[in-house]
Amino acid sequence: GFSLISSSLGISRWKNMAQINDCGIRAASNYPDIQYWDYNWRKNGGSSRMIEISKREEFYQQEYCGCVYSLRDTNRWRMSNGRDRIKLGVKFYSNAMEED
Repeated sequence: GFSLISSSLGISRWKNMAQINDCGIRAASNYPDIQYWDYNWRKNGGSSRMIEISKREEFYQQEYCGCVYSLRDTNRWRMSNGRDRIKLGVKFYSNAMEED
């Protein structure tokens, strides 16, 4: 098995890294042979690297956190600000996005 775990959730500037790391540390504390690595994925261009890889691999670009509440709230905000609702499963990272 693994003796070290981490989370890539903290790479997003929209996420609370302290909260993510605290959850990881608490989860790992239940298992004596596992440690949580609280690496700062944002340092040294980590966010830029994430976007670069996402475009190259054409990953799906989810525009909300993934829960139904976030989808609901994000769509409410978008509609009140004159933007279209999120269309699920259609937006992907790509190098063509730079032309937009």
